[in-house]
Amino acid sequence: MLKIPYGRSNFKTVIQEGFFYQDRSGYIRTVEESSGGFLFYLRPRRFGKSLFVSMLRYYYGLEYKETFTELFGKLEIGRNPTPLANSFMVLSFDFSRINTNDIALISSGFHASVRRSVDSFLNVYKDLFTDEQRDVTLSQDSPNEMMSELFNYHKINNISHSIYVIIDEYDHFANEIISFNYSLFSEIISRNGFVRKFFETIKTATGEGTVERIFITGVSPITLDSLTSGFNIGSNVSSELDFHEMMGFKEEEVVGILRLIGVNVPDNIAVLNDLRAWYNGYLFCPDAETRVYNPDMVLYFAKFYQRYKKYPNQLLDSNIASDYGKIRNLFRIQGREDENFNVLRTLTETGSVAAIMTTQFSFEKPFTESDLVSLLYYMGFLTIDKDTGLGLTFKHPNYVIKRLYAQYFVSILQEKANLPFNSEPVNQAISALAQQGNPQPFFDQVSFVLKGLLSNRDAVRFHEGALKGIFVSLLHQQQFYYIHSEYESSRQYVDIFLETIKGYKPNYEIGIELKYVKKGDKRNINALLDEAETQLREYMTTYKFNLRANVKAFVVVAQGYKLTWRAV
Repeated sequence: MLKIPYGRSNFKTVIQEGFFYQDRSGYIRTVEESSGGFLFYLRPRRFGKSLFVSMLRYYYGLEYKETFTELFGKLEIGRNPTPLANSFMVLSFDFSRINTNDIALISSGFHASVRRSVDSFLNVYKDLFTDEQRDVTLSQDSPNEMMSELFNYHKINNISHSIYVIIDEYDHFANEIISFNYSLFSEIISRNGFVRKFFETIKTATGEGTVERIFITGVSPITLDSLTSGFNIGSNVSSELDFHEMMGFKEEEVVGILRLIGVNVPDNIAVLNDLRAWYNGYLFCPDAETRVYNPDMVLYFAKFYQRYKKYPNQLLDSNIASDYGKIRNLFRIQGREDENFNVLRTLTETGSVAAIMTTQFSFEKPFTESDLVSLLYYMGFLTIDKDTGLGLTFKHPNYVIKRLYAQYFVSILQEKANLPFNSEPVNQAISALAQQGNPQPFFDQVSFVLKGLLSNRDAVRFHEGALKGIFVSLLHQQQFYYIHSEYESSRQYVDIFLETIKGYKPNYEIGIELKYVKKGDKRNINALLDEAETQLREYMTTYKFNLRANVKAFVVVAQGYKLTWRAV
């Protein structure tokens, strides 16, 4: 069986223990040849950043020179190494595990994290520092003072090897707090904040030649922008074409993984189509010709499928879901949840939103809709759809992220309708639709939400698109259907089509045509149902329907919160 490195981020372990490794070593040359030598690289969580920086540590650390062939001999960079291989003292940091509950915990956690990294550095290169120098360095009261002492001793000892600073998840703790406590974020990043002083110390060391290179990963540029005056030497290469595919899987690589885990050739295309819908779709450079897959999501699927020869019970791994589950906090930044709801509604109703990409954030001015969309993009909740020439449009990168939006949207709708959040009745209603072909329980759930919403005229600017958005969001609470809005066949469109996902077995696929009229509208409901039925029957004669068995179709007219329907 293929050893799947799901959850593994130590490069040495992956190579020595024979785990599958999708070779990204060639990008070491790209990083090394990039101008400046002080690079920031941003990607969403769970995108392979930690494994990549671990590889850099083993490649550049002078202490790993004797194991170079063992670690890199079979990789692209091992066959053609760069001149700087194993020539640095590597000082690496990981800020992903800092408690963010309050300023004291953040400060102590940051200090402890820096101290662990400096201690490890001094242990690795202990022959170059005295015991007294080590003790003095580690006894300092602040991270910047600790770093200052370390860099000072490096100069005093006239060490010939310069330092390569590697920082993984530089902004993790800041991203955790910015959405719910902006004043705390400002305090730690401010001119007198301990984070800024830490980076200022590194900047000073670059000017003195002690630190020659820096590689920093993170998720968003917000913390970077806040540090600009204190650390203005870095180049953000995240959106450059040469770096687009440095992390994430290309489709041909996913095809290779499917083959290695034993997906039969007849099933390969169908499985690939599902993985493309679930895990692909990320575009980080408008000029890139191909999109990339989230690697953790693919490895999660591969590990399960290889063992059980079937799809996972959940499309989205719970570990990844917990990272992405913070979506709601982003909509609350600076207390703007009501204003930001417009972005969520647009995404739900249309599937995309237009915005000007924010490349530098400033919280000295109002947080705009484009700022929110850009932040959602950096976090991995949206991706670039296309460049219109006047700006960018953004969309959900894939199906699992779309489901997260839908779940959040439903929770907001239920709040606005003054309803307690309870997904179980919705799940049971969808099960009745899928297994028995009975839509009544689900339509009752829709009516229940509509009744609460429409009692508050300010809750939703209601129209047929809004009705469809509610239907689609509620339907997304399950995972055995693809939910298609405006599903096209032969240039005709059905409002909603529920297509079976290959690995799951509902008894029916479902088509729904919707009409909405306001309460008090005098139009004849039966006539509207007849009109919708004519449209749906025409659609059902097209090839996409003719090729399917066990399709149930329904027309629905909503008048206010009352739903009238018939089977077709």
